[in-house]
Amino acid sequence: MHWADNFAKQVVESRNKEEYVVESGITPSGIVHIGNAREILTQYYVYLGILKLGKKVKFQYIWDDFDRFRKVPKGIPAKFEKYIGRPLTKIPDPFGCHNSYAEHFEFKFMEEILQLGIKPVYLSASKLYEKGSFTENIKLALEKTEKIMKILNKFRLEPLPEDWLPVNLYCEKCWKDCTKIKYLGDYKISYKCDCGFENEIDFRKTRIIKLKWRVDWASRWAYFKVDFESSGKEHKSRGGSWDTSVLISKEIFDYKPPIGPMYEFIHLKGQKEKMSSSAGNIATISQLLKIFEPPIIRFLYTQRLNKTIFIPFDLDIYRIYNDFDKSERIYFGLEKGSDELKRKYELSKIEDYETCPKRISFSELTFLVQLISEEKLRNYIKNLMKSRGIEMTNLDLDLSLERASRAKYWIENYAPEEVKIKLSSEKIDLTEEQRELLKKFIKIIKKPISTEELQKQIFELSKGKEIFELCYRVLIGKTHGPKLAMLIDAIGREKVIERLSSI
Repeated sequence: MHWADNFAKQVVESRNKEEYVVESGITPSGIVHIGNAREILTQYYVYLGILKLGKKVKFQYIWDDFDRFRKVPKGIPAKFEKYIGRPLTKIPDPFGCHNSYAEHFEFKFMEEILQLGIKPVYLSASKLYEKGSFTENIKLALEKTEKIMKILNKFRLEPLPEDWLPVNLYCEKCWKDCTKIKYLGDYKISYKCDCGFENEIDFRKTRIIKLKWRVDWASRWAYFKVDFESSGKEHKSRGGSWDTSVLISKEIFDYKPPIGPMYEFIHLKGQKEKMSSSAGNIATISQLLKIFEPPIIRFLYTQRLNKTIFIPFDLDIYRIYNDFDKSERIYFGLEKGSDELKRKYELSKIEDYETCPKRISFSELTFLVQLISEEKLRNYIKNLMKSRGIEMTNLDLDLSLERASRAKYWIENYAPEEVKIKLSSEKIDLTEEQRELLKKFIKIIKKPISTEELQKQIFELSKGKEIFELCYRVLIGKTHGPKLAMLIDAIGREKVIERLSSI
């Protein structure tokens, strides 16, 4: 059973509700990258698992955009330091295209996730606080400050200061949280800001208060009755935000915390350090979409939660595409394979095809896009597959061209030199025996036979690899390459004969 279904089963069996809630969220303090995407996709797969059990379930994504701006990430002008301490929704968009700093990064990620077929219910923490959704939880937390401090101090080397409170307050004048706060009881708070402004407020009416992170997380679980929310391993250290929020949820808000497994990090292959927007060592879903089809990106994230996922831009991309294509054939019953691989495809697919699409491999396309023009590629693929006994529908051809565009981008930007192909014009010294072999080879190429038959006769010509190595050297200046008959037909038989005859 896939891990998503295991957790879905745990949720349903342990919590018995009419409607379940799966939650995800992040602070939009910078670019939301592919590491952050593991957060939303993990919850999404469990959401799909609960749906598969025939249960009603809501999948919500909370933007923690009422969080303070902590530091200026790479790529943002240094002048934005003046906004440190403000909530992310009270900072202008550095690029001038959205209403706020937070909205800029939220919008981009929502756009990317939509391309992966994921449509959660989006919520804004700023709006939730502004409309007073958490007012009663704020009051409860303030009244139980001492108890919260005891929970947190269990895991601290130094205890919290005696005047600590479980809330932050944004100044009404400068919108920064550089404030000294005093709880006056009931819904009353007084504060003094470093900017000189001071006031006494009723936080039912003046909604400028936010619960501190660990209390806020627990408060949210209780308010929305969350049943599942996983988190990265940085939250799962002993005494970390997960452990303390679980205790606060139980002891302060009287709510059974959600089921919440840990997931490992995402890395670009070869990268050792954790991705960080502030450091700038990231990749985005948009970047992945230039190379990977949307269902294949989803497929990447179906791996075990306790496994670090390494996203490759090298030759491993062939393996990923091949694994996905295999899982698709297993799903449609065209190939035998594990139920887990079948389920991975089911979680990854976006479109519901009536029959299994007829795919041409990514590796084959990386070769074709280098030799066949875009105008001729559709027809070439159609005829190539027909020669193999496969009739391509318009949908199959459309999918092939989409894949081809990604193969072309990969070749132009990431592919190692060994897979790049260019027709050679270099003069090569051949033995008399090799020349005789090429003459026989030319006679075969002149025959009106299919690509498959050509490959067969080439192999029979030498009963070994000599003719292959020789032809690759003459045609592309390498000792190996793609399927030789296919290479010949991609270049064009007349051009190949002309090249071989000129040696």
